[in-house]
Amino acid sequence: MPKKILAALLALLMAATLCGCDLLDALLGSGASGPDDVSDDPAVGDGSSYAAFIAVMRDVKTYGDRMAQAGLTAHSEYYYSFAGASVSALRYAVEYILWLKGEGDSLASFTAGSRYTGWETIAEINYASPYPSYFEGLLLEVQGKTDECIDPYAAAAIMPLFPEEGLDFYYLKKMDVPALYELRDTLRQLEDQIYGAYTPALTGHAWDRLAFDAGYLVGQSAADIQAQEYADAFWYARQALKADPFDVTVWQNAAACALYAQEFERAGAYLDEGLTAFPEDEDLLRLKQMFIRAVEEEEAQR
Repeated sequence: MPKKILAALLALLMAATLCGCDLLDALLGSGASGPDDVSDDPAVGDGSSYAAFIAVMRDVKTYGDRMAQAGLTAHSEYYYSFAGASVSALRYAVEYILWLKGEGDSLASFTAGSRYTGWETIAEINYASPYPSYFEGLLLEVQGKTDECIDPYAAAAIMPLFPEEGLDFYYLKKMDVPALYELRDTLRQLEDQIYGAYTPALTGHAWDRLAFDAGYLVGQSAADIQAQEYADAFWYARQALKADPFDVTVWQNAAACALYAQEFERAGAYLDEGLTAFPEDEDLLRLKQMFIRAVEEEEAQR
């Protein structure tokens, strides 16, 4: 791509502002009840219903299916990755409690049959999900580590998608072993459905507890651009899309960072999908026109 045109494209990188994730907020606040094939254990009591959790995550996965069918890849990833991170976090918590109850040898060997394990790995699927942080805190609390559980709990509580009514899954400790295995198997089946449609691109990146905030992520990508760390900038831009694809600034940033990283195919896809969501945005339109001209000039030089 000609450098002068690339420079003009990159000059359109703008400072970010964060807007709310109304669609997913509405979905998570829908008061969904558990599906017919999943019912809560009596030990749940007044705690958070895992049947309702499963029903909601199935709905989120369905939203991802709809976006995928419409060809909106980044929007589908937003839903798939949120459902995946959330379901995997609960499944790993259930396995962890089973292990604490004496099931299996090491935790690693006991969870080896599951797709994703470890809080950092699960969190990277979608940092906007509060469940990896919440369940990390829960498992620390269950083990009597009351000081260590404060930070993960606090990290979860400040996330926009943390339920307003709070979370209380402490009853998992009281459930008997057969019921926990049944819940684990149900969650694994849901994971199979989610990850059958979507495969997370995990890098092993260190867990940044602020990576749920699209504005913060866009700011980090801009700082990396200034430092000429283009691969890192692109990573932050992709996380911002998973945090909030309903903010036009996130799309402008994603396209620009893809260009800096020379991910030209991805840049074109971001521009197309961004303009589907924001067809009248002048900055995206200018980026698209410059991108088309750059591609045409490059092809003419071959």
